[in-house]
Amino acid sequence: MMNSRLATFALLVIITLSSSPRPCPRRVDAAREWLARGASIAVEDHATDVLRSPDGTFAAGFYDASPTIFTFSVWFARAADRAVVWTAARARPVHSKGARVTLDARRGALVLTDYGGEVVWNSSTPAAGGSGGARVRLHDTGNLVVEDAGGKTLWQSFDFPTDTLLPATRLVSRDRLLSAGYYSLGFSDYAMLSLFYDNGNFSSIYWPNPYFSYWQNNRKIYNFSREAAMDALGQFLSSDGTTFEAADLGAAGVRRRLTLDTDGNLRAYSLDDATGTWSVSWMAFGNPCNIHGVCGANAVCLYSPAPVCVCAPGHERVDASDWSRGCRPTFRLECGRPAKLVALPHSDFWGYDLNDGEVMPLGDCANKCLDNCACVVFQYKEHMECYLKSVLFNGKTFPGLPGTVYIKVPADFDVPEFHVHQWQRGGDGGGGGLAIQEDIAGCAAAATGDSNRKVLLNVSSSLSSHDAGKPVWPYLYGFLSALLVVEAIVIGFGCWLFSSKGLFRHSRVYAIDQEGYKLITSHFQRYTYADIKKATANFTGVIGRGGSGVVYKGVPDDERVVAVKVLKNVSRQSEEEFQAELSVIGRIYHMNLVRMWGCCSQAKHRILVSEYIENGSLAQRLFDHGFDDDVLDWNQRFRIALGVAKGLAYLHSECSEWIVHCDMKPENILLDKDLEPKITDFGLSKLLNRDGSDAILTRIRGTRGYMAPEWVTNLPFTKKVDVYSYGVILLELVKGIRISEWVIHGIKVCEMDIRMVVRATRQKMESNEKRSIEDLVDYRLNGDFNHVQVKLMLEIAISCLEEDRSKRPNMNSVVQSLISVEG
Repeated sequence: MMNSRLATFALLVIITLSSSPRPCPRRVDAAREWLARGASIAVEDHATDVLRSPDGTFAAGFYDASPTIFTFSVWFARAADRAVVWTAARARPVHSKGARVTLDARRGALVLTDYGGEVVWNSSTPAAGGSGGARVRLHDTGNLVVEDAGGKTLWQSFDFPTDTLLPATRLVSRDRLLSAGYYSLGFSDYAMLSLFYDNGNFSSIYWPNPYFSYWQNNRKIYNFSREAAMDALGQFLSSDGTTFEAADLGAAGVRRRLTLDTDGNLRAYSLDDATGTWSVSWMAFGNPCNIHGVCGANAVCLYSPAPVCVCAPGHERVDASDWSRGCRPTFRLECGRPAKLVALPHSDFWGYDLNDGEVMPLGDCANKCLDNCACVVFQYKEHMECYLKSVLFNGKTFPGLPGTVYIKVPADFDVPEFHVHQWQRGGDGGGGGLAIQEDIAGCAAAATGDSNRKVLLNVSSSLSSHDAGKPVWPYLYGFLSALLVVEAIVIGFGCWLFSSKGLFRHSRVYAIDQEGYKLITSHFQRYTYADIKKATANFTGVIGRGGSGVVYKGVPDDERVVAVKVLKNVSRQSEEEFQAELSVIGRIYHMNLVRMWGCCSQAKHRILVSEYIENGSLAQRLFDHGFDDDVLDWNQRFRIALGVAKGLAYLHSECSEWIVHCDMKPENILLDKDLEPKITDFGLSKLLNRDGSDAILTRIRGTRGYMAPEWVTNLPFTKKVDVYSYGVILLELVKGIRISEWVIHGIKVCEMDIRMVVRATRQKMESNEKRSIEDLVDYRLNGDFNHVQVKLMLEIAISCLEEDRSKRPNMNSVVQSLISVEG
């Protein structure tokens, strides 16, 4: 098993509090060479009292983000806009009066305090036995350093980069997560340097190109070394093969920086010493519309050449001053009610697919979306590929973009005149430049099936006004049909080749990249029902039961031990649909998630085959009195809390599409031979019946006692339902009993009234009495626990159990908090 310190890592390069340009550098009358122990810098003296690097390139001190808000930062002193390269406590600026940064006389740590002496931030303390920092220096590289009396570095800002990478800084894998803002840069779970988007509700990787495989992106994955750096000459290299060069590569003496800007674009900048201005020498995206979230939900981005955002038909702006908040629908789409489709040609909404992409005629694709309550839009691409989507996000449109998007709206909804930007030939029609025609010129309705039930609105995507109002797809239908025939022949031959009647019954995929690294993945196997019966000795040896099915221990022909789950209440899917859903789950791999190895979807049988986990569930180890002689100690509980958080963070943020578990509870957390947690049953909400037609809906949405309150009010589910359930699990890890068994003020808690537990827990923590905290901890630990970790876990649990889901943290920030106190 990979060591936890080499597990999921996201080193984030994040957004600064201010990047507004200044007309000229501010005046500095008295710059310090160093800050001595016991000395301080006051915010009132920010204009004159700063640390300066020996060559005068960098300065450190209080940076005026506004007349009343300051940060303790490092910036380029010679640049006209004073570009900030590092900031302490970015999310917590200080007041313009009373703030102070001090090299603490007692411990020798750098401390930032706000008005009234409140500690906002401090550097890490020196190693045991050390005397602490003697001075603070700012080096010519831009590195702010705390040194001891002998000049040894005790702490340095280069170990904690914010939004900017300087040539002397290295991005390295660490088990500390740094996050702020919507955009971040770091290594994914596959050790691939990536740009991430996460606004708390939607998350995805958007660089390198998410449509491409890792070898198409010229990347390596599963590397044990995770580091990246840009050198002084403008070349960037990363351990996963990422490389790029500045436009002025090789120019010596040029000051450079690599910054993740507030628009989500990663750019390299070079400084012109003569003018003090920055020029862009490289950027990740020439077309900003490819950056995720640039226009928010329910909106489309057009590159013209600056990004222009517009709401999708039937939607309106949420915030007129902030496109990142997107748009909201002006209609109510109810399941089972008649609906129609509005077409947006040359458009795409990336991600959040409900299926794996199927080849079918347009009419069949439309009916499939109209019949699926979860489908709000579908993408119809070249080669007749149909993608149903649950969310309108990452929308973009530009000429030549293949495919058309069809948005589902109520059949009686009067689609207003809308302004989705379409590209038209500019000039006099003689092939001049491209201009923007904001009003789509005309709509034509074409019924599919029952005209009272389904209407298809075809919006023109032609490049001339003569064809306005005509649908595009009929012109391509014949050509695509021919392609379909060819593809059907190829696919049919491939199916025969790899079927039980062909050359191989089961296969393994082996891939070796150009650097010699070998990647071996087990093929997702399709078992017959006879195979399953044989492996489980005719379904004997039950190892678990739940609302979704019964689990058996099995040994298939390849002799590896597996867990076999026979599903019940399966949704009304064909074998192909079931396997398509599972193929997505089967590609997920994380050390804290149970690995799916195969399935059976023969006749009425729907069976999952996954890895077998030796030590049973967390529920058994935590609540079963049969384990009282082998109680989980505190370190094991903390590792379980952290591992579960990492697994959920991966599902929510690092998968190509977000996955919400919907039924997080101790029974769905398994423990391997090292007691490392592995989440199971993720993705089942896609496989079980969730059309609202029967009682299984409640069971899919969660288990009583772990269900988020929004399920009761029938709000749409988001990943915050998992965050709520995780909060309950944290409380149970600390206390060692079901939350429904807690006794508050002599009264046993009703399992649905979590609020009583939260209030009582908060009151005990606010008392600041050691005894109060001990009362919340499992008595079986006999007081042997880490008080700091216990207090933090309780604080996280309380925040996760907020009734208002917008106030709950995301799992990435939970992981960051837990790692900060990891022993």
